[in-house]
Amino acid sequence: MFCSKGSIVVTSNLRHCVIGPQTMFMCPPGTIVQVESEKGAEVYFILCEEDFINRINIDLKQLMRLFLTVREIPTLKMNDAEWLEITNSIEVVFAEGRKHRTDTLSVEIMHSLFRTLCYRICRTIDDRIEKQQMNPACDTRNRSTVYFNTFLEELSKHYMQERSVGFYAEQLHLTPKYLTTLLRVTTGRTASEWIDEYVILEAKNLLKYSAMNIQEIAYYLNFPNQSFFGRYFKQHTGMSPSAYRSSK
Repeated sequence: MFCSKGSIVVTSNLRHCVIGPQTMFMCPPGTIVQVESEKGAEVYFILCEEDFINRINIDLKQLMRLFLTVREIPTLKMNDAEWLEITNSIEVVFAEGRKHRTDTLSVEIMHSLFRTLCYRICRTIDDRIEKQQMNPACDTRNRSTVYFNTFLEELSKHYMQERSVGFYAEQLHLTPKYLTTLLRVTTGRTASEWIDEYVILEAKNLLKYSAMNIQEIAYYLNFPNQSFFGRYFKQHTGMSPSAYRSSK
């Protein structure tokens, strides 16, 4: 959500947020949002399904990392340059969409424009996170966020080969117990749950959008065999890999 004028008050997962001019409000997957009031507000809303993000070839894990990093403070006040860049990109997307063209080239143009918008939003969030991490006066919450970001960076590099909490704790020079506690407090998820989430996201992407068969995917994700991968996938999704692949 992007507020260009006035203000809007929302409740996000039981937390009140005031969104004023030139402010972006981010809703990670699973967020429950209720609009409480507005005062002369003009806003842009952008909502999209996970499958659409996958179809336009945006790394969903990258989006999740950024959105969950800012879940504690979901509003981001932008400077003039950031606001102009993103709102111009939004207007271009809307202008193309209003043409209602369905030919192949127009669809690809729309996907490219939306992909550019997404990455501009990601860059703005990433820049803000970097500035916060460089602040020497950061408090305990910010230090926890730094650990979380570092954990996700390591996870994005190694999740296909390493699925033990101990490995990632060692990378961060923490004990496995402390890493698990820190992530639970910071994000509401344990280290194991984060690891499983990354593996399952990649498995879903491969099942839906790759030509690999299930056995090849199992070996690609470093499972000992297809049967073990199938049990793991069903445990976390409630579906077998073949059932997920054939679903819409």
